[in-house]
Amino acid sequence: MPEMEKMDKVVKEIGTGPCALCITSNVLEDAEKVLLEKGYQSAEIYATQLTGVDEQNDLSRALEICQKEGLSPENAAKIIKSLTVIRSGEW
Repeated sequence: MPEMEKMDKVVKEIGTGPCALCITSNVLEDAEKVLLEKGYQSAEIYATQLTGVDEQNDLSRALEICQKEGLSPENAAKIIKSLTVIRSGEW
């Protein structure tokens, strides 16, 4: 499956939420940086150790979906960076 189709599938699975995303822009930027520099495993560790519970849940779920669908770390980072837009339904 081409990478763009995988990204579309990930966006649909993440979906829009009934409430605002519980992640600050700083956390999204840091998660994107960790993912690009060190990969999925380090991004998961960041999500579990350096964020609050609500942030951890939203970020871990998004990372899990990206990894399950086989997205490259670069494209997963684009998804993470855009989580607020994706959850708002404006993607």
